[in-house]
Amino acid sequence: MKKISLFIALITCALAIFAQSNFNEDGIRLYHTPSQEELDWAKSKGYDTIRMTPTSPPSGQIRPIAEWEPAEAVLIRYPLGFPVSFVQKLAEYIKVITVVTQSNLSAAQSSYTSGGVNMSNCEFLIANSNSYWTRDYGPWFMAIDNSRVSMFDFTYNRPRPQDNLVNGILASHLSMVNDYTYFVSPLDLTGGNYMNDGIKQAASSTVTLTENSWWGNEQQIRDHFHDYLGIEQYHFREDPVSTSSSYLQHIDCWAKFLGPDKILVDSVAPSNATYYPKFEAVANYFRSQISSYGTPFKVYRVFAPGAPSSSPLTPYTNSLILNNKVFVPTGGNTYDAAALQVYQQAMPGYTIVPVAQLASEPWLNTDALHCRTHEIADQCMLYVKHQPKSGEIANTGVVNFTAEIYSYCNNTIYPDSVIVYLKENGGAYQPYNMENTGGNTWEVNITGLPAGVVAYYIFAADASGRRECHPYIGGADPHRFTLTGDAPKLPAISLDKTNSSVTSEGNEVVKDYITISNIGEASLTFDVADIDFDKMLTIEPATGTVQAGDSQILTLSYDFKTLAKNKEFSGTFNLKSNDPLKPVISISLSASLIEVPVLSLDKTTSSVTSTGHEVMEDQITISNLGKADLTFEIIDLNFDKMLTVSPLNGIIGADSTQILTLSYDFSNVEKGDYLGSFKLLSNDPNHAETEISLFAYQTYNGISAPNMSAIYIYPNPATKSINIYFNNNNPAKAYIYNILGVQLQEKALANGTTAVDIKELPSGIYFIKIENCVYKFVKQ
Repeated sequence: MKKISLFIALITCALAIFAQSNFNEDGIRLYHTPSQEELDWAKSKGYDTIRMTPTSPPSGQIRPIAEWEPAEAVLIRYPLGFPVSFVQKLAEYIKVITVVTQSNLSAAQSSYTSGGVNMSNCEFLIANSNSYWTRDYGPWFMAIDNSRVSMFDFTYNRPRPQDNLVNGILASHLSMVNDYTYFVSPLDLTGGNYMNDGIKQAASSTVTLTENSWWGNEQQIRDHFHDYLGIEQYHFREDPVSTSSSYLQHIDCWAKFLGPDKILVDSVAPSNATYYPKFEAVANYFRSQISSYGTPFKVYRVFAPGAPSSSPLTPYTNSLILNNKVFVPTGGNTYDAAALQVYQQAMPGYTIVPVAQLASEPWLNTDALHCRTHEIADQCMLYVKHQPKSGEIANTGVVNFTAEIYSYCNNTIYPDSVIVYLKENGGAYQPYNMENTGGNTWEVNITGLPAGVVAYYIFAADASGRRECHPYIGGADPHRFTLTGDAPKLPAISLDKTNSSVTSEGNEVVKDYITISNIGEASLTFDVADIDFDKMLTIEPATGTVQAGDSQILTLSYDFKTLAKNKEFSGTFNLKSNDPLKPVISISLSASLIEVPVLSLDKTTSSVTSTGHEVMEDQITISNLGKADLTFEIIDLNFDKMLTVSPLNGIIGADSTQILTLSYDFSNVEKGDYLGSFKLLSNDPNHAETEISLFAYQTYNGISAPNMSAIYIYPNPATKSINIYFNNNNPAKAYIYNILGVQLQEKALANGTTAVDIKELPSGIYFIKIENCVYKFVKQ
């Protein structure tokens, strides 16, 4: 907040209840340039020595905010210095903040209402004030670290204590009262004698130096503006009308920045021998200076013959730029039309609005619209930072556009909204989406542009609804440059993938492949570089050339043979090429050695035959061929209670085995055949479930039948295959017939179990003939 030594104690009352607009608290009439009466009064009160208590300068990257940048409001004061009709125009599209005393509030509201002002767009700042020159005592604004808008306050270079207090009250109204949004300078300053380009330059008349000689020399003052406002180049010029202390010496009376590379300067007739050389010297000075865009300033001239005098009325540089409108004070004479035309020429795309004077408070050549208004910077502005291209640029086939996009209130920037709009040789604008390349930086490369003039602007939008361009007005007044020469043919790289990931379950070489395609019109050369990975990896070929329309396969070989257990690797390599749009592509790499169990069984069928009442055993060997523990479990045992299996579960170490014992107890079973199965579950990912087929046959006790054949067919029904158990050393054949008696298959049988593939057979009933016996089975 403002801190003013002795100010509050000295100001005991506010007596600004006068028909006219500008009086101090003791009723002395105030003029834009202080009268001797006011100066004597201020000295008698001690006001001439009272100054603001300064704060330390802000820290971080500082940028001055220009008049034409996004504004959230305009600051005026009531009683007004212009017609209510002008307030009505403002409130149509922007918030109007009016400084008014409590006693005048009702009158202000009544005046606005009767004048058709949109009251929903009006706010009233209750504060005492001496004058309506809000430009002179109002705040300056700067951005810090491109993340927040801050206020710059100062000692008003007029002995007007009420005016001097307004900024502190306004800071509270705008919630800019903390130590990182409100900063106070010790210097004596006035806003009418200050303009900046929104980047790093500013200009004032030399009265800023003379009025602050008590504080420091010119270099110290320049350093001060750099520290508080980020101004790197300050143009101090002598006022072309007069450098007398009795003259106003405000730069807005004869010059005005219209953009970062544009300045408007008054001109007078060559016949005016006294002032013509001075105005021309100012214009020529700025023509010789380089703007923050890196190009010479574009100097526009407006004929203002009244500039060095009181008549005619030509206060044209004392205009207000407010977002996309320019309000120009007009004098009601023959020079107005030409002045408005100059603005339209210099600022295409802006709406140029003439503003007539208030009869009771007329314009002066040293006091008009700019002096009586002040824009309030948008605290949540969307800021597009870009260094424009200009002049002649050799056509390499690729044009790069880079910008930084900032939301000062951290609103989300829509990724698909950041666009370069570009037109070639007077054609239509074409959009090119920019990509975020990290942080606040956005970039796009455009290829194939023809020789000639290129016009462009950058657009962005955020979640708050803000939509901004660079330059501010967008396509109506774009940046321009000239490409010289035809665009060469270029290669264009395309990859089927930008990562390689492999796994291995053992000591082996695993290969992966990346396909490089050239979709351009010229030969593509590439080079594998900067490999950051274990020595297990080799990439071939390491370099190469791919003709237009062709492709090349990169082979990545990962050798796991010498790795320790449970190894994981990650890394990258760069694929460099002569594609100007993608000169370097980073490829991510990962490799993992996964140790798993591997199940192996010596057989998947158990078959026994008994000729007596006894216990017969069969065995199945489970082997673990992998490098991790194998777990197993027996489930779904579907067989007669005569069978036991042991063990039913277990763990088998790497490279180890486990024997399953199947015990068939024929002690209490009848003669006949027994069929069934069980499932063997394991943690081998490739053999999670294995079905084991079971068969047992009980013959007549004590009867030897060496010439009899025991034949069993299982499973039945079946889906993919059937097993034929043939207990005879003599060879035989099995014939499969369908229900119509047509032979479909023939299979030789040997002693033991023979598998027969039936998966190609349609579902239905079939017959098998073996040794003059016929058996039925069902195919599901």
